[in-house]
Amino acid sequence: MISLGSRAHIFAPPHLRAELIWCFGTVLGCGEPVSIPLPGVAEPVLGFRFPNGGSLSIEFTDDAPDSQPPHGGAWLELQTDDSAALRVKVLAAGLPQITHAGHDFYFAAPGGQVFSVEATSPRTTRGAGT
Repeated sequence: MISLGSRAHIFAPPHLRAELIWCFGTVLGCGEPVSIPLPGVAEPVLGFRFPNGGSLSIEFTDDAPDSQPPHGGAWLELQTDDSAALRVKVLAAGLPQITHAGHDFYFAAPGGQVFSVEATSPRTTRGAGT
């Protein structure tokens, strides 16, 4: 059997560092990031742990996509026990809502990475990729 792990890694341009720390640390409640120096990587990678599990690391490079509206990269799902409250918090923070079929709420983090916000309660299974 195969499952998707609870870690994700994204790339971002260095000028978005402070905005991404604010987005993940404050808006999404991950707190202060861990700075992870890697050999051969100019800037330390930032690591965030989500309050109810999972982690995200961000590697900063000038070659990273920097797009608004979002580009065609991977879209990730955030799960929470209070999706309505998180949606309100995301919009109040000024993060742009993205409209797309499949889920009823997506938003873009600084740099254009897209996230859906879903309830952690059981839901009906959808087709692959939705």
